[in-house]
Amino acid sequence: MKIKYLLVLLLVNSISCKSQENRNSETIKSDYIQEMTPINTVIKKYLNTNYVALNSLNVTEFTKKTDSLKRMYTTLLNRYKGKLDEGIFKDEFLTVNSIFHQKTLEYPEQHKKFTGEIVVLSKKNQAKINRFLQKSNDANLLSNKSFRRFIESYIRIESRKEIETLDHEKFATQQLTGDLITIDALFKNKKVIDFWTQEYLYNHIYTMGIRNITHLYERFIASCETPEYTTKVRDIYNSHKKGRASHNIEIYKKVKTFELEMHLFLPDTIVFKGDRPTIVQFHGGSWSGGKPDWFFETAAAYAKQGWVIAVVEYRIKAKQGNSPFQAVKDAKSAIRWLRKNAERLKIDSNKIVATGNSAGGHLAIATSLVENWNEKTDDRTISAVPTIVIVNSAVYDLTVANTKWIVEGLENKDLVKEISPNSLISKSTTKMLLIHGENDRRCTYSSAEKFYTEMKSLGNDIELHTIKDATHFIWYGRHSQEVSKITSEYLEKLNF
Repeated sequence: MKIKYLLVLLLVNSISCKSQENRNSETIKSDYIQEMTPINTVIKKYLNTNYVALNSLNVTEFTKKTDSLKRMYTTLLNRYKGKLDEGIFKDEFLTVNSIFHQKTLEYPEQHKKFTGEIVVLSKKNQAKINRFLQKSNDANLLSNKSFRRFIESYIRIESRKEIETLDHEKFATQQLTGDLITIDALFKNKKVIDFWTQEYLYNHIYTMGIRNITHLYERFIASCETPEYTTKVRDIYNSHKKGRASHNIEIYKKVKTFELEMHLFLPDTIVFKGDRPTIVQFHGGSWSGGKPDWFFETAAAYAKQGWVIAVVEYRIKAKQGNSPFQAVKDAKSAIRWLRKNAERLKIDSNKIVATGNSAGGHLAIATSLVENWNEKTDDRTISAVPTIVIVNSAVYDLTVANTKWIVEGLENKDLVKEISPNSLISKSTTKMLLIHGENDRRCTYSSAEKFYTEMKSLGNDIELHTIKDATHFIWYGRHSQEVSKITSEYLEKLNF
C-alpha cells in the first residue's frame, strides 16, 4: 500500500514539474515576443520605407546596413539561447537568416532596377548564400515560410538564367520550364524535389492554365512519390481540363511555332436567330501571366443570353517570353479573325465589344487606338477596331516605373508610347466604358481620369465610372456586384 502511495506521489510531482516547465516555457516565449515585437516593427518599417534607397547603395554600404539590421534580431535571440524552446530558437534563427539572405540574393537585380548599374555579390556574401543553400535539401525546413521565400527567390533568379539558354521558338511554357530545370539542378532529396515541383506546377496551372504543359504534368504524376502532392496537382489539372471541354476551341493565329487559341461560347441558335453581338474578352496578368479560363464562367452565362463570347489567348512573357507589343498584335489579330469568320460563327461584325481587366483592359483599348502594331500575316483590309470597349482597372500609361521592363533592351525607349493609351489620345469611332477604383495604386485612378478627360474633350463617346474606396481588383470581391451592374446596364443601353 505504501509503495502504491509513493508511486502516486511521484507521478503527481512529475506532472507538477512538467506543468511548471510548460508555464516557464510559455512565459519565456511571451517575454521574447514582447521584446521582439518593437524591434520587428522598426526593421519592417525601415525596409518598407527605404527599399529603393537601401538597394541603391553600393555593395559595401548595402552589406553594412543589412548586417546591422540583422544584428538587431540576432542580439536579442542570442540572449534567449538556452531559455527559449530549442525548436522555437532554431526556427527563429532560420527565419532571420532567410530574410536577410533573400535581401542579399536579390540585391544585384534590385540595384540595377533602381540605378541602372550592374553589380555582383561580394565573394563573402556569395559564400554565405552558398552555405545557406546547403540547407535546401532538408525537408524539415519547408514549414518555415521565410525559408521557402528565400528558396523561391533563388529559383526565380536561376530560372531566368536557364530561360536565356532555351530555344524561344520551341517553348510555349518558358517560365515553368526554366523553374523545373532549376529545381532538378538544385535539389537532391526526392521529397524536396517533389514538394517544389508540385508547388510550381500547381501555381502555374492556377495562374496560367494547362495549355502546353501535358508532358510536364505527366512526368510529375509518373515520378512523384508523395500521394498528397499527386492528388493536389491532378485535381487542379483535371478541373482545368474539364473547363476547356465545355466549349469550342479554335486556333486563330500561328506565330512561329506558337498556336494561339480562341475560346468560343456560342448561343443556342434555335433560341437566338440571325447574327449575334459578340463580346471579346482579354484576361489580365500584367502581360506576364494570366489565362483565358478566368472568363469561362461569365462567358457561358453571356452565351445563354444570346451573345457570342470569344475569350482570347495571347502571347505573354511567362510563356512565350514576349512583351505587350506582341500582345497588342495578337489582340488585333483576334478581332480581325472574328470578323473574317463572322458568317460561319453568325457574328454581327458591327456589334463587337472588346473587354478586359487590367492588362486585358489595355489590350481592349489598344485594338481601338493602336495603329502601328499589326502582325505581318494579318489581312489589314479587315478592321481590328471594335464597336465598343468596356474595361475594368485598365492600364492607361505604359511609361511609368512599374512598366519599365517593357522597354528593356530597346534602343528607342519612346517606342512604348505607340501602345500606351494616354499617348494615343485621338478621335475614335469606338464607344468606351471605363470602370476604375479610386484607390487603385497598380493602375492609378489619375491615369484613368486623364484618359477619360482628354478623350472626352475630343468629342468621343466615353464614360468613366468611379468605384468608391476600391483598389485594383474591382471585378471580383466586394465591388464585383457594383461593377457587374454598371456593365450590364451599359450593355442594355446599347440595345444590341
